[in-house]
Amino acid sequence: MDFGLFFLMQRDEQWSESAVYDSDVQQMLAAESLGYQSVWIAEHHFNDYGLCPAPQVLAAFVAARTSRLRLGMGVSLLPLHHPIDLAEQLAVLDVVSGGRLDVGIGRGGTLQDYQTFRSERADARLRIEEGIALMRDCWTGAPFDFAGQFHSAERVHVRPRPAQRPHPPLYIACNSEDSVLSAARLGLPMLSSFFVPVDALQRRRAVYREASRAAGRSEADIDALERQGWGMRVVHVAPARDEALRATEPPFMGYQHKMARLRSDATGGSVPNSFDRSLLRLRAFADYLADGWALIGTPAEVRDGLQQYLEVTGYQRVLLLMALPGLPTPLALRSMRMFATEVAPALTQVAQPR
Repeated sequence: MDFGLFFLMQRDEQWSESAVYDSDVQQMLAAESLGYQSVWIAEHHFNDYGLCPAPQVLAAFVAARTSRLRLGMGVSLLPLHHPIDLAEQLAVLDVVSGGRLDVGIGRGGTLQDYQTFRSERADARLRIEEGIALMRDCWTGAPFDFAGQFHSAERVHVRPRPAQRPHPPLYIACNSEDSVLSAARLGLPMLSSFFVPVDALQRRRAVYREASRAAGRSEADIDALERQGWGMRVVHVAPARDEALRATEPPFMGYQHKMARLRSDATGGSVPNSFDRSLLRLRAFADYLADGWALIGTPAEVRDGLQQYLEVTGYQRVLLLMALPGLPTPLALRSMRMFATEVAPALTQVAQPR
């Protein structure tokens, strides 16, 4: 069972931008010695919902200071980039990190993002599927031609070739059903955010398997793809439940306020038509806990909650969002240590349900 850390790089109103980087980088560098499998960095532009517009640059910094930790793009917003340019940058990162790169691909981003980068959000799904095909061609190590709806290339030979063969592992962010269908068509594992309810995860898992069968994949291949997928939950561990709740309620609710503003219709936020918009409605902290969005408490409480999540969803790899905006760094590091020493060893891997 693998546990990684997800970094949104979100700024609390009382923090400077450099303070966010100082805190999150300290946590990223501590992850390797604590036994975490990976760190994943989100890409966002033009707002403090997330302060990292170039996760591959930050990942290169972390790669230079670690030796085993895998580095995840969580996720690269492919429709905002030329696929060849992104493929070149990621190939360099894979080479200099010694083949430790994982690449999540998504179509998030606000209307301002798409307008600024001169991309049509209505075409985002098509751009992702075409862009992945073009990136895969880039990573073959051989010259190629490409003729697509949005991009074309003649006699292009991308160098360097990534260290991993045939290329770094690819994942699709699946926070809506059409993304699930796309991942199944492409034969790629899914990444799911923490705000997707468990019952929706179960439905989407069934959709993924059905669409994968329709694409001609065997049950063994589908099982293998599911084992590679990542779930996600907000997690904070502390010696006492009351202490954990006091520390995390303001940061967690601050995140919810930013999410509601950024992804509202008024701002042209990144909410797909198929998304359950009721999930954006602000609720009480206790309601989010009751729905399982966050696992916050003592090691035993977090262990029990996460074990239940694993049993219901079948996930064998989970990203933990521990770096909540405004959460003091010592508390975040303590939570990381307690999870690594008192929670993870007690969790039992479950067989994936059919």
